[in-house]
Amino acid sequence: MRTTRALRSTTARPSTTARRTTALRATALRAAALRATRALAVGLVATVVTAGLVVSGIDATPASAATPTELRARTAAQVYGRGQYNPPTSEAAKAAAALATSDPAGAAAASTIARYPVATWLGEWTQGATLTKTVTAATDGAAATGTTAVFVTYAIPQRDCGGYSAGGFDESAYDRWVEQVVSLVAGKRAVVVVEPDSLAMLSNSACTGSLDQQRYRILSREVAAFTAAGVPAYLDAGNSNWVPAATMAERLTKAGVQSARGFSTNVANYYPVAAEQAYAERVSALTGGSHYVIDTSRNGTGWRGTWCNAPGAGLGTTPRVATDGTALDALLWVKTPGASDGTCNGGPRAGNWYSAYAQSLVANAALGTPAPQTPAPAQTAAPKRQQSAAPRVTLESATAAPAGIAVRGWAVDTDVPARALRVDVTVDGRVVASPTAGLDRPDVARTTGAGAAHGFQAVVPGPAGTHRVCAVVSDVAPGGTAGTVAPTSVCRTLTIAASAPVGRVDAVTSPAKRRVAVSGWAFDRDAVATPVTVTVRVDGRGATGIAASGSRPDIGRAYGGGAAHGYARTLAVAPGRHTVCVTATGLGRGGDSSLGCRTVTVR
Repeated sequence: MRTTRALRSTTARPSTTARRTTALRATALRAAALRATRALAVGLVATVVTAGLVVSGIDATPASAATPTELRARTAAQVYGRGQYNPPTSEAAKAAAALATSDPAGAAAASTIARYPVATWLGEWTQGATLTKTVTAATDGAAATGTTAVFVTYAIPQRDCGGYSAGGFDESAYDRWVEQVVSLVAGKRAVVVVEPDSLAMLSNSACTGSLDQQRYRILSREVAAFTAAGVPAYLDAGNSNWVPAATMAERLTKAGVQSARGFSTNVANYYPVAAEQAYAERVSALTGGSHYVIDTSRNGTGWRGTWCNAPGAGLGTTPRVATDGTALDALLWVKTPGASDGTCNGGPRAGNWYSAYAQSLVANAALGTPAPQTPAPAQTAAPKRQQSAAPRVTLESATAAPAGIAVRGWAVDTDVPARALRVDVTVDGRVVASPTAGLDRPDVARTTGAGAAHGFQAVVPGPAGTHRVCAVVSDVAPGGTAGTVAPTSVCRTLTIAASAPVGRVDAVTSPAKRRVAVSGWAFDRDAVATPVTVTVRVDGRGATGIAASGSRPDIGRAYGGGAAHGYARTLAVAPGRHTVCVTATGLGRGGDSSLGCRTVTVR
């Protein structure tokens, strides 16, 4: 993980924050004034019909200095003209050329992807002359074709919170970089998707606690600057299965969505358009009618069980401008299909071309699926689904432990992503424990998009023998009611060897004349709920039996087999030096166990 730079307090330098905001807006307005006269107004007299989405009689409106009200009043057709710009030097186009000789199949897949428009991502790899060249090439190309260049800013401090795509600038450097971007796009046919995941990831425990306020102030300044330059900006709202709509609407508001065109969803993810639009309409209604765009670059086959180079994913609906009467502006390809998400599922480092995956995306493509034609109703409550989504549960391990079988895994139901599910653990068909899946698992948040609090672990009874251990979760419908899908289970088989009791002699003392006090703990995995009998002998003589059934919460926490395993007894012993030994009698096939001997001087 990279070293995280110290974050500034939101109240430490209010004048600095104000100066930054003023500087960004001033830059935007100066750039807009210089470039607006050169922007091309492209009149589209033809009617464009694309898979059921119609744009007709359009006058494409070039960017110019604007207020939030003016920018939000523009139609999607005015913003996008003939649609999303397709850069001839996209990563797919570069890969097609590079692989032409060494990987013909990979080159063919890359060529297919390169036929379709894709966003241009800007980050710390595009600075100075490189930034100018990259942005200018795209905006010039968009002006020449009557399309709109789609850019993505992706360099915010603590980007990805140490994940596969970690990186970004510090706050001051980021503000200076944004000023450059604003000056380059002002007066041009462009839109900007602002910092994917930056708000949704605030639910992730891997992000530092002070990050929220820094992100809100940075993003507020950024979208205000783009708007002042007349460039529609979309804050990122995660996806339909990550953060609840009400929570995301609150975050968007704090990040200045009222000063932006709206928000984006499903960036680099796989969820179907219908699910994303239902979610986005709720968020839109909660943020004053914000417009939104949906990334369809890889949603051809829907959610595939992981966000990272998901096996079986396919290219999704090709980019198009929406005219369905909702707040949806467009379906875009924001993520570059074929670019790796990270070193997972066989992929190279994040951002590098992954030829095998690109070929799979093309093979599973669903390019012609139309966008929804019926407006999704705006509402503040989650809509009812005709059928609940099946819950997911994993049993990552089931292994022998001193007190039984140690199980570990996670469970989530995307109908209620914030709920910690009850997991029934069965051994040979009998429920032996029901832990709650609420432990922090940042990896699960990245895998499912449903937050991190979904892990579970427990120690369950497991005597010697071969056992089938299962984790079972029941379906929960939206709103928390019982779902309609059958319970989901996953099982493992393991063999537990016979073993003798485990335990310890904690202390042997002489608290009074002619007295010896013995204490400790013991249990037997073969019957962990039954108290073990420990036998105390002094100098090898006598045999005092004690039931190890006293309360020892520390042993319960350490081994997971319950707390009732302590023993303590005071014996009458003659004065002098004595050896005290303790033996635990086994309850199964593992035999007895010596817990050790201690020497004590009795008064």
